[in-house]
Amino acid sequence: MRVAVIGGGFSGLIFSLKLLEVGADVTLFEEHDIVGYPPHCTGLVSRRVLGFIGAPAFKSITSKFDGVVLYGGGSRVALTVRGGVFKLERVRLERLMLEEALSKGLKAVMGVAVKRVSPRGVVEYGDSRVFDSIILADGYYGSLHRSLGIGYTNPPVYGVNVEYSSPEGFKGVTIIFDNSIARGFFSWIVGLEDRVLAGLGVRNPRLIARDLRTLERRVGLKGRISAYGGPIITGPPSETLSLGRVHVVGDAGGLNKPLTGGGLYPNSLAATLATRMVKEGIDVNEALARSLNMVAGMLRKQYRIARAVLESGALERTLKMVAEEKLGEAVGEVDYDHHEQVASLALRKAVWKTLKVGVKTVIGNPRLLPYIASATLP
Repeated sequence: MRVAVIGGGFSGLIFSLKLLEVGADVTLFEEHDIVGYPPHCTGLVSRRVLGFIGAPAFKSITSKFDGVVLYGGGSRVALTVRGGVFKLERVRLERLMLEEALSKGLKAVMGVAVKRVSPRGVVEYGDSRVFDSIILADGYYGSLHRSLGIGYTNPPVYGVNVEYSSPEGFKGVTIIFDNSIARGFFSWIVGLEDRVLAGLGVRNPRLIARDLRTLERRVGLKGRISAYGGPIITGPPSETLSLGRVHVVGDAGGLNKPLTGGGLYPNSLAATLATRMVKEGIDVNEALARSLNMVAGMLRKQYRIARAVLESGALERTLKMVAEEKLGEAVGEVDYDHHEQVASLALRKAVWKTLKVGVKTVIGNPRLLPYIASATLP
């Protein structure tokens, strides 16, 4: 089976690697001469994702954290993450993924922009070739998926990451839910060995500079080293991810975790599921369509919870209740790949812990009631 992968970002590379494992003849088209640039992702992943990616991920680890600290509503709650959280050096990760793919037979066409693709498998890039399947990973701003009328087109959150030279006092991963800093989203601080990585997301890109200054002033960040950013996709995923032989992945399809915009887990999962199906004898196009729909369905469920949490202010109230009743440890370990469960899990523990908190939870967060019930009921 001949597969074209268009776009050498993480999503294109993980699908390339997985399809090579099942014997596909994969050709990667990347418009730049190198992969990994420009960086725009914080690069925090779970142990599960390390396993999906393999050796390139393990070789790209720069830090490991046992959990995360959530701030909101004036309260602080520390949560332990099952298996830990790992900080990856994204440029190195994608370079190593490309090297591994090349060692497994990938054909890379670098520095060439694809002009057009068709549902019949045609890829035009100066020359013209027909493939059995096309993986379209052309990013949020990509014109190819838009020209076909498929993929993700909703407005993104605009995110920025900044590295600072002042590591004193910052340890681990801190997530701040405060609408006076990041309206409709959140900000984050990652304390590394020799520097601090901090960032935020906003709906209006004109507010990034102002809100970043507010974050710096609030927490005492100093000494900017570098800055990078890009669109953060918060979903829901596109309803149409496949058209004939063309399948849209990554930011181009909205395959991102709705609460944080992270795309490494959903795309690693989709690529892994697709190749498992191919191994079982399912046609590659059917396998890709099925796996993408399965992951998209999961993300749509997460989206409903994420919107209820972020737009209603429910998470800030939840954190305050959890902190007041000292329920942080009672929440137990959380799954980093399913951030949206943190709120419902905390609420579930709170409901069972005391009647008082349970009543306050239901009254204060009516939009979360269906998710509290689904998390509580066996």
